Amino acid sequence: MVKVCLLGYGGIGHVHANGYSLLEKEGKAKLLGVCDINPDVFTKEIAINISDDNGDKKLNFNSYTDLDEMLEKEQPDMVDICLPTFLHKEKAVYLLNKGYHVFCEKPMALTYAETQEMLAAAKANGKELMIGQCLHFFSEYEYLKDLVVKGTYGKAISAFFQRLSPPPVWAWENWYMNSDLSGGCMQDLHIHDIDMTRYLFGNPHTVSCKTKDGFGKWDCAHSTLIFDDLHATVIGDWSLQNAPFEPSYRVAFEKATVICVNGVVKVYPFEGEAFTADIQPKDGYAAEVSYFMDVIAGAENTKNRADSAALSVKLIETLRSSATQGGKQVPFEV
Repeated sequence: MVKVCLLGYGGIGHVHANGYSLLEKEGKAKLLGVCDINPDVFTKEIAINISDDNGDKKLNFNSYTDLDEMLEKEQPDMVDICLPTFLHKEKAVYLLNKGYHVFCEKPMALTYAETQEMLAAAKANGKELMIGQCLHFFSEYEYLKDLVVKGTYGKAISAFFQRLSPPPVWAWENWYMNSDLSGGCMQDLHIHDIDMTRYLFGNPHTVSCKTKDGFGKWDCAHSTLIFDDLHATVIGDWSLQNAPFEPSYRVAFEKATVICVNGVVKVYPFEGEAFTADIQPKDGYAAEVSYFMDVIAGAENTKNRADSAALSVKLIETLRSSATQGGKQVPFEV
């Protein structure tokens, strides 16, 4: 059983903690300690865009406000970082250098240069590093990946991904709405589907993006990713006050159209009747850390490599460059 400590207990920290409770029941991981500089987070309820569920109130772990004290007392095998984005690089490098495996929430870091420091620290210390690009582990996206890989309905010829959300104003000192700390919607929300597009289709050769400021900078982003044989449109928007969170995709294949809204996938073959895909829902957050446990144990990481997550940060930087030029098409150089 892998011994785990969690750093940061805001909204996503609660979600991760619940995932570890599932893995403990499977005998795979044990959450020993959680550290947050604000002791109030261990008792208050937090509702975020993906759920109003504040988590399992019966979780059993030791709480800390000092990271080094937690590490000394708990002696974990790995640390899960659920801190604000601007702290990812600093804490990941620190923990890797101290000899811990690190799972870090997405986005990997604020800049591509910072991601390279993280990768270098993991390599230098012989430790595993994985980033929480959780869509790789949710059933509706695994289903789509399988269709692409197997060519079930031929090649994909166009794709559309969308992620809509109210502004994330629940966080510590409202850090999400400060683009210097979070990178705005582009870096935090939009990156989910930008990364997924790369995961499905590879790297685009050209991109363009137009953005709109709202409550903060880059609150709405409309991106176009151009590949040799398809175009993908990706929209991320967290300016939708009081609206429900809604992720969706539409992919046109040579022989079918596949549409997903809020986890329900419908397939419209060009021949035969339309149907709802038989997909078993699962906790993608628990699934991603479970996969990381396998990687720590020696399994090859073929599904969610940290160097790929780094390229998604670089792609966001490229899209931001396009946006500052009024949506000009710019090359994505890998």
